[in-house]
Amino acid sequence: MNDVVNNSRGGTATIHAAGVEIKDLRKSYGANEVLKGISLDVAPGEVVCLIGPSGSGKSTLLRCVNLLEQPNQGSIHVGGFEATDPDVDIDKMRRKVGMVFQQFNLFPHLDAKRNCSIAQTKVLKRSQAEADKVSMHNLERVGLGHLADRFPDQLSGGQQQRVAIARALSMDPELMLFDEPTSALDPETVGDVLSVMRNLAKEGMTMLVVTHEMGFAREVADRVVFMDGGVVVEEGVAEHVISAPTQPRTKEFLRRVLDPTHIGLEE
Repeated sequence: MNDVVNNSRGGTATIHAAGVEIKDLRKSYGANEVLKGISLDVAPGEVVCLIGPSGSGKSTLLRCVNLLEQPNQGSIHVGGFEATDPDVDIDKMRRKVGMVFQQFNLFPHLDAKRNCSIAQTKVLKRSQAEADKVSMHNLERVGLGHLADRFPDQLSGGQQQRVAIARALSMDPELMLFDEPTSALDPETVGDVLSVMRNLAKEGMTMLVVTHEMGFAREVADRVVFMDGGVVVEEGVAEHVISAPTQPRTKEFLRRVLDPTHIGLEE
């Protein structure tokens, strides 16, 4: 059951039911331990941004939440499911979770509307007419209803990513995972994708976002989590972490990100 509340991002929102609880999560690839005991909660309706250098474990953490990677230790709860339970119904759990990747992963032989409808008919068993209606609603939602009959190679990178978001939304998720959704885009198309994500946040969508867009994180996230070396170094209210970090490693990272001309020399 979803609740309608007033949120801090611009008015009334429908809060989706699925939250995330991660306890002592560990993931290794051979001798390389990528996640070293991560514990993190995301409340229903909350937007949490994961930031940190490449190789810090952010994307691996996100992929573990959706069981695209199998953790070695720890527990993950998504909504009413314990994702790490060996007997969990993975397909049923994944219906609660939408995921958007760095690459768009659209079917090249299907137009935008069909890209959004195919999983609905196969997984949710919706009729084609119902799936098309839902697809058009979500393509309109991301500003692409007028391009529903275009194929991926007829769309810009930013448009393809917005189709990917519409496709995920068409499965009626309660949680959205974004893995650096703007990193493969031209700078001039990044804003369109971030605008869609801002609107989702205003609507109360629960979101866990790996991003390097600090302006977006500061504006939209309820909390920011800084990861490095497979651990959570610092977390807190977005404005506080980005504008006034307390940990030396967070300060160093943000100084380099916010001022790319900094070359690390002591003054």
